[in-house]
Parts: sequence; structure tokens; C-alpha cells
Amino acid sequence: MSQLPQNWNTSAAVGSEWAQTFTLSNNGVPVDLTGWTWEFVIRPDVEDQTANPLVKVTMTSGSQGQITVVPTTGTVTVTLTPAATAALGTGFKTHALYANPGTTTQACWVAGIFNAQATAAP
Repeated sequence: MSQLPQNWNTSAAVGSEWAQTFTLSNNGVPVDLTGWTWEFVIRPDVEDQTANPLVKVTMTSGSQGQITVVPTTGTVTVTLTPAATAALGTGFKTHALYANPGTTTQACWVAGIFNAQATAAP
């Protein structure tokens, strides 16, 4: 398994739906995610990793989106609603995907820059 967190940058148009599936494996073998909880956050500033998140989604469906997990295949899909990406405004933010947030086994699996881009005018 590679060193965590994996650095991964992404972008989305403000006000659009955004989804990404992560497949977690160890030497090509899917990680068994049975019993794990997940959280995806986007924070306002690339310099401040402790700021309150602008977007926070979990495995419970909410107004900002949700996380769907298939434990036996090691897949974690993060979906953000248009309302969530609209809340970002434009610019570079930081994102992070946590396993077992708030527990002694918390681990950040993926982190990087989330570039919220203006939508094109018609």
C-alpha cells in the first residue's frame, strides 16, 4: 500500500453535480471496508487544514451529497450535489477523504486541491 494520504487534485464547475469513485487496494487486492465509516470535506483555504469545512458529506445522504461504499470491492464513491459545489464559490480549496473520522483509527486516504470553477455563461 502506498503512503497515505494519496495526493489527488480535482475540479468541478460551481453549481454542478460532482462524483468520484476511489478504489482502495493493497498490492492489487481490494481493501475490505466492512464496518468502516467515511467523511469527505472541502475546506476554504489551502493554507488552513483545520478550518471548518464548506462541504462535508458522509455515508448518510444529505443536502450536500453522500458517500456510497461497496466494502468487498474496496470502492468509495463521493457524490456532491449542485448545492454543495455552489457553496464553494470559485477558487482553490483543499479536500480530504477520511476513513473512520473522529475515532482512534481515523486515516486520511486521499487529499489535495479542489478547484471550483465558474460555469460558462450561455
